[in-house]
Amino acid sequence: MELRKATMEDWELLLDWRNDPLTRQQSHCIDPIDEQTHRNWLQSVLNNPNRHLYIGLHESVPMGTVRADWNDHSNSYELSWTIAPQYRGKGLGILLVSALTERHGERYTAEVKTGNFASEKIALRLGLSLKEEKNGIRYFSNF
Repeated sequence: MELRKATMEDWELLLDWRNDPLTRQQSHCIDPIDEQTHRNWLQSVLNNPNRHLYIGLHESVPMGTVRADWNDHSNSYELSWTIAPQYRGKGLGILLVSALTERHGERYTAEVKTGNFASEKIALRLGLSLKEEKNGIRYFSNF
């Protein structure tokens, strides 16, 4: 699994993945995102030194995205990921997120919507433990 930093040129690909129905169903915000809102969000992410956004490449083809957001309060990175629809169920999600954790720190958290068994499996395989479940969100960390 290869990671490359996301750029503004990735906005359309990322928007397509974000607005995929299953991705929306498993996200905190289930509403579709419009182009301008997404472009503004991506620019703010790319300008923030505490947020690291990557595109995962499988055999040189974009297959997903992974992000690490630094949290000063917990002194850890919060992980977030999305797998492109055509690459789901192939075991690539754990490779994608593991590639990121090899680059950024040792302390991680992840918020997984209850019922998102694929992402929960990834969190557990990363060595994160379920700490609590609240309002339909399962909170994982490795500390």
